[in-house]
Amino acid sequence: MRVLEAACVAAAGADTRLSLLSPGAVAVARGRIVEVNTCEHLRTRFPAAERLPLGDAILLPGFVNAHQHGRGLSQIQLGYPDDALEPWIARRRGRGAPDAYALTRLAAAQMVANGVTTTLHANYSYATGDYERELRGAIRAYDEAGMRATLCVGYADQGGLIYPPADEDAFRHTLPPAAQALLNSARPAYLPLADTLVLMARLLEDYGGHPRLTFAYGPAGPQWVSDAAWRALAQDAARRGIGLHFHLLESPAQAQAARTLYPDGVLAHLEALGVFAAQASAAHFAQATPADIAAAARLGLTIVANPGSNMRLYNGPPAIAAWRAAGLAVAVGTDNCAVDDTEDYLRELRFGALLARGTEASGTRSEAARMLAMGTTAGAEAAFQTGTGRIAPGLKADLVALDLARIRGAYLDADADLLDAVMARGCGADVALTMVDGEIIYRRGESAEAFGASATARAARSAGPGTSEASEAIATALRRHYADRPS
Repeated sequence: MRVLEAACVAAAGADTRLSLLSPGAVAVARGRIVEVNTCEHLRTRFPAAERLPLGDAILLPGFVNAHQHGRGLSQIQLGYPDDALEPWIARRRGRGAPDAYALTRLAAAQMVANGVTTTLHANYSYATGDYERELRGAIRAYDEAGMRATLCVGYADQGGLIYPPADEDAFRHTLPPAAQALLNSARPAYLPLADTLVLMARLLEDYGGHPRLTFAYGPAGPQWVSDAAWRALAQDAARRGIGLHFHLLESPAQAQAARTLYPDGVLAHLEALGVFAAQASAAHFAQATPADIAAAARLGLTIVANPGSNMRLYNGPPAIAAWRAAGLAVAVGTDNCAVDDTEDYLRELRFGALLARGTEASGTRSEAARMLAMGTTAGAEAAFQTGTGRIAPGLKADLVALDLARIRGAYLDADADLLDAVMARGCGADVALTMVDGEIIYRRGESAEAFGASATARAARSAGPGTSEASEAIATALRRHYADRPS
């Protein structure tokens, strides 16, 4: 038994609404929250418990980064700048495959240092030709970090170069020989469909009962996955009781393809394929129309906003205010492409919350609580995680303590709402402690970058000779291809 004592605890009341207990304490045992009460009460109730005084700190539910890819080094660090999504992806073809374990271990260390206790690792492949090895490296990284993670088994079987229904062969023939050679040398990013289903079965057997690791399918997105594959993955997910997480209407080019491929609406098309027989969540949605938003609300689809990524990759601001108005649950993920090129989750969450304000002031004092919910309860829903995202008896002891000294600053009015101040001024540097399942996995002063040496060394030599020019040629051709197509 351990009792954490803090200046304030953001606890969930009986009706799940947030209640600030100041000062407050949380008793945890065997990975669960036992009781939330005053410090005096818990000292009396559990006299033999280990006390952990946190001083002038606020205890919050651990944050949930509901969409990221385990990239511990950003694209800026790896040498290719922000661009429109499709040419940006193409530029990665000019790099070799870094160590998936090393980069994910670094990403995990960065997240826990920023108060993230749970994450969803979306589909991602470095196209080594051994996808299972890459994925198992990522699994090992999250497990070693002590995080709670939902790992998506990725899949894609079309549109890897240009989106259908465009003729990929014709497009390839417009490219210079070096670019064609680079494409011809590419190894498969994912496994065939049958092997993907077998891999999921193997992972569930290997990690069944693991206290922190959960699995889901990660079909890359509508334009990247055939109808037959959608049906098969959704059927298997529903049968196994696992989730589906995918990219949805991220870029203008994807929206353009969707209008052609799915004239009745992309979500209606996925619904007809049986996709929503399983739990589902989708990332981005930046190019959604009012009809798409209405369909998502009807289906109960949880949306993960990626505000920094959407702005940096020229996809426009996510319409979070409109999503909320339609009744959608909205979570936030960094996409490893946050607005300030770090994994500072609080700053990314704040950016999303500002976009969620729209132009009409609510006239209520609930903004801070709604912002926190985007980063906790909604995130847990998007990541298919239960029993986390709130501080209440019986739930998992996933907690983050923020030091209030810098947040209070030189002065904080006695009438100021403390949660307002935390959500408006807090950042990753304020994280004093991160706990998952009652175990402390980060204390302030520990360096996330300590895990970066092998990732850095590998990344530094990941560019093959002549490939940068070839990938740039592909990126230029893609930019021209999508610009020339009717909107």
